[in-house]
Amino acid sequence: MKNFVLKFIPSPRTFVVYALPVALLAISLLPLDPGRAYASTFSDILDQFHDPNGRVHVVAHKADWHHHPENSLSAIQSSIDMGVEMVELDIRKTKDGIPVLMHDDNINDMTNGTGKVADLTLAQIKSYYLKEGEGGPSAPLTTERIPTLEEALNVTKNKAMVNLDKCWDIRNDVWNVLVQTGTTNQAIFKSTAANSVVDAWLDSKSPRPLYAAVLEETNVSLLDDLLAGAKPDIFELVFDQESDVVASEITINKILNGGSKIWMNTMLSHYAGGHTDSGSLVDPESGWGWVINKGASFIQTDQPQKLINYLNLRQPLASGWNQQDIGAVEALGSSGWKNEQFTISASGYDIWAAADEFHYVYQPVNGNVTIVAQVADMENTNGYAKAGIMIRETLDSGSKFADVVVTPSEGIKFQRRITTGQNLTNTTGYSDSTAGKAPQFVKLVRSGDSFTAYNSTNGSTWQQIGSAVTVTMNSTVYVGLAVTSHNDGVLGNATFKNVSLTQASPYTLTTVALQQGVNGYTQTTDAHLIEWSSYASRNTGGNDELETSSYSGASNDEKHALIRFGIPAAIPSNAIITSAQLEVKLSLVRNGAAHKLLQVHEVTGSWTEGSGTGIDGQSVTGVNWTNKPSYGTATLDQHMIHNIKDSWYTFNVTGLVQNWVNGSKTNNGIVLLENTVNTAPGSKAFASSEFSNASSRPILVITYRTP
Repeated sequence: MKNFVLKFIPSPRTFVVYALPVALLAISLLPLDPGRAYASTFSDILDQFHDPNGRVHVVAHKADWHHHPENSLSAIQSSIDMGVEMVELDIRKTKDGIPVLMHDDNINDMTNGTGKVADLTLAQIKSYYLKEGEGGPSAPLTTERIPTLEEALNVTKNKAMVNLDKCWDIRNDVWNVLVQTGTTNQAIFKSTAANSVVDAWLDSKSPRPLYAAVLEETNVSLLDDLLAGAKPDIFELVFDQESDVVASEITINKILNGGSKIWMNTMLSHYAGGHTDSGSLVDPESGWGWVINKGASFIQTDQPQKLINYLNLRQPLASGWNQQDIGAVEALGSSGWKNEQFTISASGYDIWAAADEFHYVYQPVNGNVTIVAQVADMENTNGYAKAGIMIRETLDSGSKFADVVVTPSEGIKFQRRITTGQNLTNTTGYSDSTAGKAPQFVKLVRSGDSFTAYNSTNGSTWQQIGSAVTVTMNSTVYVGLAVTSHNDGVLGNATFKNVSLTQASPYTLTTVALQQGVNGYTQTTDAHLIEWSSYASRNTGGNDELETSSYSGASNDEKHALIRFGIPAAIPSNAIITSAQLEVKLSLVRNGAAHKLLQVHEVTGSWTEGSGTGIDGQSVTGVNWTNKPSYGTATLDQHMIHNIKDSWYTFNVTGLVQNWVNGSKTNNGIVLLENTVNTAPGSKAFASSEFSNASSRPILVITYRTP
């Protein structure tokens, strides 16, 4: 699409009401297709669960206990938010028969209470508070309570599957809760029981429950019977050594050929032959990679976010996205896309000095563009590690750029390099900061050579970071996600969600000119107030001129010209005002050639309209202020007024008119005043809404667009 900008400068003497279509790049945005590898809906999770070739599912052991109490509602919700497909729940039954979540058979370690779950009623259980993490004597107490299974299932319903642990002996009670909550299709029972017990119980329920058979060296002989009878959906393999029969190719091939899937646990060494979470954090290929290559479709882990990051990095990027390391990084970066999340693993010294070092996932874009992303998670490889969004002129290390990046401990930065190869290390004015760390939404808007940065905690309420800055770039730029570990040679991971890259599209600007008595628009009224002692609080609403002065002499003389506009209903309340210009004509030069500084302020007080008494005592019609309206102290715009009669002066009141249109301000008034006291009179007068030549009356020119 070829882009055009048409500048329109209206003649102040020939205004009419009109609509002008303009082909522009606008801020009303159409999304570019980011590509999609997987959906994140629960129906997709179910499809992948039942697909023999479905993707690897992440199972959060005791939910997200690193950041919340284990088996708590907040830990479950956090697991769902990070994108796990399944959450493990440890289930016990209270004295009065209610299934609740608790790993141990007692509450001693996880709460400020004591006793076995089976010896306590639900009311007693609910009277205690959970401790952080995995509990213990020194763990801080929280305000959370032990959840019931029903409460937990209401959190996971249609969001994630559930691994039901420690509950085979109370499976009928648990099944009743599944039926009650409508979650029978997403919960998996498990046991080491023989086929005859399992098959009979599964056949007794409708719909047939999902089931995982736990195979260890002590019961691996049950495999053939289970495959022929109960046909478990999953076999959970537990083995000390790689050489164990449970982990042999014969066993695994039987399971896969029989139509079931493989589950492995990486929490501790004796669960999967030494292939653990802790080892995976150092060398993921020898840990999680090994169990995946063995055939595991489900991995239960104490490091769900790290496993998600690893799995994402194994996936190709979505269509249209490219990646590469920028600068001379010591460890090569990588990136992947899965479950609508980008994961980037990056080394690099920094994004800051004369030559950047980071990993970049990007698209080339021509023209104006907005990129939004949520930095959902990032590793703290350094307090100044960075993960965020960037618009970059080239892929060279010293390129011009603007970015919005999140750091682990140093806040959110809006950075820019305005000159190619510029060293920012000791340069002021090239970074603005605000508080915050992941998770955090960030937004960067390019409009021509102007770049504006924002951050948000929820993705809907935005805070601007600093002011818009100018960085002159080519029309085609590289827009995307940037990560640096700020610890060159060490890879750090960052996860991005809710990434949208949107490009500007054409829109239509509409311009209207408000002027009393022209083309039927009678939406301008005006007057001026005089505070001369002889004519206190008198107005000249019917006179031809709006006189302004501030004079301290024989008497106190302060004349304020006030103008009020009625905004046409045709301008919708959601209109975006791109320009609003007040134009006034100097119609009379009184008392010499003195030059006057004329300021425009917002009228903040209300007034009534009707008849009144003019400055000379005559009866006038138009506007009557019974009291002088208050006005804002801020100067909206100002100009030096010379002594050339019939000159036009234009004042920018765009922000004020935007407030009028959206209804946040309702006085619709502007005051023209000389607020510098003079030692001799030297007033200036402007044509009023009663001026005999209609084309000379005050005009408000509004140009707007709709979203």
